[in-house]
Amino acid sequence: MKVAGVVAAILGVLAATAAVVLRMLARRVVGVEPRRKTLTVRRVGDAIELPRSDLTVVDGNYGLWFGERFEHHALIGPVVSSDGTRVTRRLLKTTAPIDTEPFEAQWTGHTMSGPAEIDPDWENAVIPLRDGASAPAWLFRATTVDGPWVIHVQGIRTSRLVTLRSVEVAQSVGLTSLVITYRGAGDGPKASASTLGQREWSDLADAIDYARSRGAGAVYVVAWSMGAGLALELLRYDPTAFDRLALIAPATNWRAIIRHGVKRAGLPGFVASVVTWALGSRVASRLARMPVPLDFDRLDWSRNLRSSVPTVVIHSRGDEEIPVHLSQQFASGHLTVTLVETAAAPHGWEVNVDPKLVRKSLASWLEGSIGGELSPLSDGKP
Repeated sequence: MKVAGVVAAILGVLAATAAVVLRMLARRVVGVEPRRKTLTVRRVGDAIELPRSDLTVVDGNYGLWFGERFEHHALIGPVVSSDGTRVTRRLLKTTAPIDTEPFEAQWTGHTMSGPAEIDPDWENAVIPLRDGASAPAWLFRATTVDGPWVIHVQGIRTSRLVTLRSVEVAQSVGLTSLVITYRGAGDGPKASASTLGQREWSDLADAIDYARSRGAGAVYVVAWSMGAGLALELLRYDPTAFDRLALIAPATNWRAIIRHGVKRAGLPGFVASVVTWALGSRVASRLARMPVPLDFDRLDWSRNLRSSVPTVVIHSRGDEEIPVHLSQQFASGHLTVTLVETAAAPHGWEVNVDPKLVRKSLASWLEGSIGGELSPLSDGKP
């Protein structure tokens, strides 16, 4: 009996440990808490010195959040010098003075500190949601608001600041932009976990209703990363919900994304199957504080969605979080999809690394759609 008791205790400990590990892995997928890491940096003349990494040496302009609550922003430009441990980049502008003493900061793809950098007359908006809640949004009006509106959708664990890079393009071609939030996304309504678009699609649908009720003659959607799931799942429910779609580094197959993440982390392949099983289980998904289990067959829009909406996908071979071959599969399965591959860039930084191609492609898509046809886009393979 004593031996049996010891064995039972050991099995109980192992089960509890396994549950903790499983919950941790599941939250890596559906957790909504931001994960931006802090760096120790310092100002050196008219430049910023940062620790060298794959992210801090990438070509292009980037943002640096700093201050007591990371409320200040600096625009950081090209690399000036680099060695094995440190990289120095040009300091282009800042919202507050920067000390020469080392300080904590966050490195980001945000090239703008806020909506006023796009338009000083931007407006706060509130989108009523069908369950009685509401979601904040930013509104950038064009000269005429009865033309097409562009709705910009952020990804998971980010904020609306991500989308300002696509708002800038919409502004350049004279279109009204609405930058929305949704449940669990950064500065949107609170949620215990993301459902990767499985439920959040209704928040996008409500934002489209808002735009149309205020005179939008057509609605185009620009969705970043996980934001793609909102747009694609909405099309499953209503194939005519909006008129055009642009996807940037999109998540189009969540089972494959989880497998890729597990492999990249050096974990055994079966871990991906365990995580997807847990997130799809009515009982086990509660470990990750999921409101509902996930249906990973539904969350593979490359296979089980047939869309006639003209779509451009912008993605990079350098994306290590969502591999570009998933976008290639998505594009090959939809006749209305044009894929533009940019120079190698980390996830979601295509416009930072290859701004000319991304802006040209988005502008061409927006302007072409005004005339009723999607303009041909050049292939930007590196």
